[in-house]
Amino acid sequence: MTDNNTGNNTESYSSETPSPQTPSLETPSPEITPIDFTPVGGSQKSRRPQLRPLPTLIAVSLCIAAALLWFLLTARSVELKPSPPTATVEVSGGLSFHLGGRYLLRPGEFQVLLNAPGYFQSQQPLLVNKGDQQTYSLTLEKMPGHLAISSLVTPAKINLQYATPALAESSGTPPVTLNWQGETPLTLRDIPAGSYILQAEAERYFSQSIPIDVEGLDITQQISIDLQPAWGQLHINSKPAGADILVNGKSQGRTPLQIELLESGEGVTLQLSGHKEWQQILSVPAGEQREWPLIKLQPADGVLVFDSQPQGAGITHNGNYLGTTPLQIALAPDSPQQLQLTLNGYYPATRSLSIASGEQRELKITLKPKLGKLKISAQPADARLYINGVAKGRANQSLKLLARPQRIEIRKAGYTSHFATLTPQPGVERTLRVHLNTVAQTRSASIPNTITAPSGQTLKLFRPNTTFTLGASRREQGRRANEIQRQVKLQRPFYLASTEVTNQQYHQFQREHSSNHASGNTLNQLNQPVVSVTWASAARFCNWLSQQQGLAPFYLEEKGDITSYATGSTGYRLPTEAEWAWAARWQKGSMAKFPWGQKRLPTKKTSNIADRSAAKILPRVLKGYNDGFAVSAPVASLIANNKGLYDMGGNVAEWVNDYYSIAASAAGGVASDPVGPTKGQFKIVRGASWRHSGLTELRLSYRDYSDSARDDLGFRIARYAE
Repeated sequence: MTDNNTGNNTESYSSETPSPQTPSLETPSPEITPIDFTPVGGSQKSRRPQLRPLPTLIAVSLCIAAALLWFLLTARSVELKPSPPTATVEVSGGLSFHLGGRYLLRPGEFQVLLNAPGYFQSQQPLLVNKGDQQTYSLTLEKMPGHLAISSLVTPAKINLQYATPALAESSGTPPVTLNWQGETPLTLRDIPAGSYILQAEAERYFSQSIPIDVEGLDITQQISIDLQPAWGQLHINSKPAGADILVNGKSQGRTPLQIELLESGEGVTLQLSGHKEWQQILSVPAGEQREWPLIKLQPADGVLVFDSQPQGAGITHNGNYLGTTPLQIALAPDSPQQLQLTLNGYYPATRSLSIASGEQRELKITLKPKLGKLKISAQPADARLYINGVAKGRANQSLKLLARPQRIEIRKAGYTSHFATLTPQPGVERTLRVHLNTVAQTRSASIPNTITAPSGQTLKLFRPNTTFTLGASRREQGRRANEIQRQVKLQRPFYLASTEVTNQQYHQFQREHSSNHASGNTLNQLNQPVVSVTWASAARFCNWLSQQQGLAPFYLEEKGDITSYATGSTGYRLPTEAEWAWAARWQKGSMAKFPWGQKRLPTKKTSNIADRSAAKILPRVLKGYNDGFAVSAPVASLIANNKGLYDMGGNVAEWVNDYYSIAASAAGGVASDPVGPTKGQFKIVRGASWRHSGLTELRLSYRDYSDSARDDLGFRIARYAE
């Protein structure tokens, strides 16, 4: 049979099964002949060419040889030197050959895996360059080691420290955080390899410091410590024997006895009933044995419990001070003893006695007082009296007091208490007269008359407490319309600078400021008054002074602008117009017209104004006067006024605190401590300057105003006293 379904020849086979019913007949087999067969829908394919083995093998070999040759020509010889040398090295990340301690690697990046017993496994990058011969050192980090520490004396305290600070820094971990300490026996684990100092100490033994080299490599090193005794032995005996021996308060036994004592010394006490206690600091060199001389115990003292009425009296025994009553005193037995009591304010008392060994006796003595008489006269009459803090009733009385220092206090609500310490004398009457001041009076009296600002200016204290008139009469020659008369009362005491602020003083606040010059004449000398400053700059200077002295600022600032006043503050500020006018004009109960008085022309050099000395630079001058200064003069160059204030009516005009207004107090009434309107465009300027010569400007009632700086306009400082 032929299978034509696959298109290939297959093995042919036949199968014949004889039928039992049909007899077999021999018939000749027909001849089998091949025929052409084409599968339905198929097509005849060409045969594939068969590869010949030998040429293929040769071709593959040539390719491999070419690749190897290319690798050998492009690879670089690399020597890897591991530390330790026994470490195993594995290179990954590309083709590599290991030949006799060197590696053939093409340029590029590889990974090197290092392993060695006792070291941390490490994988490190390896960058091969194009150099012909390359060598790389690869180092493994040692694993930490361990110390198994034991000592013959247990427990011993152990502390392990780095041998040098450099080792501690290199480890990156300070020893205190590693807790390398404990008590033997112990094992300290995970210690980085290196040099260390092992400190060991135990009670009553000498401490040791042992240098240790930790090998690391996960090895446990055995350390044995033998501490040396710090004590020796001392044999002690007493007469009589059988006394308890205590060393540092701990009982050791009874005499005679051999005890251990530290070389540094320890407190030894012997105690025996009916005898005095024996105490001494004893020491024995380490490792030695010694014997202390026989200790003869003395019979016990008698005990006196000594007291007095009143208590607190000083006790003197045979001329030696012992303390104050009540006191328990040990006295030598069977011998006369003299005791004396003394207490300030009392007569001394003396007693002589003898006491038996071991006896305990009580003695109390009442002391006789020394009394003196004190008479007190006080105002107000209802003031109260306190003596040594104890209330004694009304202050106006006579009483007897002990002749010793007595603290007297006289007090009344709303008044400042009076304190005095007096020592009455026996047989002598003493009188104390006291007049209490109110709290306000006391506070006022405590205010200093002068103070010095942080910038160096001297300020004088003024207490006007008077009513006066600002402005000028309508009939006064030279009067301006804004000089309206109004009543003012100044009640708050205030300080006012005796001079205007100088360039030197202002430069402490604003170093770059310059007052410039006028017609070639400098205004910038250190002691000339500062000019060319705005009112706001002057106010900020005042706040700066307050800050330097720790005072609350008077001027309140918001985003760089002065917005309001803190009238309750005692910080530095500009004087109010009322304060300036009173300080400049008030003389003997009336208001002066000019700085030099009531006359038209000055007779003395009281004011620096526009006069003959300024004729070359000013169009109008006062020809009948010469102060010697063409422009501003150094402060305090001329005569001060009746209050000791300089340049109140000349030199430079002055900013004051108030906003400008011509309607102030126009409705009448008396204004108390006015500070001016709360807002406005201009600020008031008071006083004449070196530019002024006219009758209007030279008058002390002259009121000017401005909102900008001028070369003849400065300021002086003030502040409330309370």
